[in-house]
Order: sequence, then structure tokens, then C-alpha cells
Amino acid sequence: MPVILQQLIRWFFSPRPIAGSLLCGLLVLSSLGVAYSSHQTRNMYRDLQQLEKDHDDLEHEYEKLLLEHSVWADYTRLNELAREKLQMTAPEIGEMVVLR
Repeated sequence: MPVILQQLIRWFFSPRPIAGSLLCGLLVLSSLGVAYSSHQTRNMYRDLQQLEKDHDDLEHEYEKLLLEHSVWADYTRLNELAREKLQMTAPEIGEMVVLR
């Protein structure tokens, strides 16, 4: 084996290059972790924005339904339906019976 190759192998497996290689590997892993974490944060924030928009849309729909419910349950509307569809009328004074 040539002398240069032996020196290169001895240098590569000495404690200094191993520690440097280990630190470089940890640096690469750390940077990949930061990039992945940033990507996940952006995705979660996008999902949060979509969920908030859906919540606002549902809340708006609920308010519309409450308003529609109050319109359908209005006393004047019920009175009108009773007169037209059920032919109901208020009793005359002579038709009223008072129970004691």
C-alpha cells in the first residue's frame, strides 16, 4: 500500500476528523429539521386559516337561519295562516264561555 494512502486512512480515522464529520452530520440533520418544521408550521397555519374561514361561513349561515326562523314563527304570519288555510276566526262574544 502506498504511504500516502496509509497516511490518508490514518488521518481519516483519527479522532479529529471523526468529530468534525459527526458535527457536520449533526449540522445537516439540524438544518433539515428546521426546514421540515418551517414547512409543517406553514401547512398548519394554512389549515388554521381555512378552518377559521369555514367557522365564519358557518356562523354567518347560522345567523341567517335564526333570522329565517324568527320570520317563520312571527305571530302575524301564524295568524294569517290560521285564517287562510285553517279558516279559523276569533270567537264572537256570545260564543265565549267563561269557566269558574
